[in-house]
Amino acid sequence: MTTHGTLPTPYDPPRPLLPFPSLRSAHAEQSEDGALRWAVQQGLVRGGKAEAYWRQVGLGEVSARAYPYAQASTGLLLTCWIGWTACVERYFDEPAAPPPQELLALVESLVRAGEPLPVRHPLAAALADLWQDTTPLMPAPWSRHVAVNLADYINACAVESQESGSDPQKVGVADFFEQRRLTVGSYLYCDLVELSVGFAVPDGLYRSTVFSQMRQVWNDLTSLINDLASVPKEQAAGDMLHNLVLLTHHRDAIPLAQAAQQVAERIEKLSQTFVSLKEQLKAEAGWQELPTGDQAGVGRCVQAMEAFIAGEQRWHELSSRYTQVSAPHAEKGL
Repeated sequence: MTTHGTLPTPYDPPRPLLPFPSLRSAHAEQSEDGALRWAVQQGLVRGGKAEAYWRQVGLGEVSARAYPYAQASTGLLLTCWIGWTACVERYFDEPAAPPPQELLALVESLVRAGEPLPVRHPLAAALADLWQDTTPLMPAPWSRHVAVNLADYINACAVESQESGSDPQKVGVADFFEQRRLTVGSYLYCDLVELSVGFAVPDGLYRSTVFSQMRQVWNDLTSLINDLASVPKEQAAGDMLHNLVLLTHHRDAIPLAQAAQQVAERIEKLSQTFVSLKEQLKAEAGWQELPTGDQAGVGRCVQAMEAFIAGEQRWHELSSRYTQVSAPHAEKGL
């Protein structure tokens, strides 16, 4: 049995080769400071330990590498979104966390395009604040996509938090991805890519088969890059079901290094699939006869999607968030 806070197996993750540029905006520190002030005001971060943990995670650096094309004001807003999802993740990581009913009700009201409900729970109130600041910046179809993806994300997290656990031997790769694609929050992060460049993919193209495939491949890439890095923390916590490296290691009874190499190879194949889909998306945009300006905007979005993946990989290499297996718990919030 794995003891919490220990890592019995030395782990040196492989580094998949990605055909995407790793970039960084100049607004990391500014975004970090502003987003922390916002999180304190919203009641998401309370107390010195919580603030120290926020700093340790380095959300300004995450945002600067994930959304390198964003201008300063947008970069701050994106960092607040990332911070909010980090708080959601931490909330549902708590043992037997009760479903936050106000948050669930709020996201459902956003899907119905209703007025945001009056809320008091910090996670819900912070989301309402983000929604108010974000939606005027983008067209209505984009907001509808975000609302649906938010609802899927929060509901999946709530369901997962109430599960009693499963035998790794009985969890297949397809089952893993079906759940992981919703709980990781990457469909929301992908929508925020469009915000970062100030252009919404036209609704018809967004709903096309090829762009849906691109978003799914992109989601899987973000999930697996995280899985490679988070092995020490999740192995120490005994969480074998929500990390493909650990799931493969236990289910197939193979060495940890071999399981990690298999995931790295899957990442490289997915990145090549993404490149192929990018060419198909150009053809689809032409077939839909998008104006030249819209086609250029779609191109900027795809470039930003690629930079996100490479930036995520680089941040994981630089961050100690997942290598410190006994990270301190915050007093409240993140």
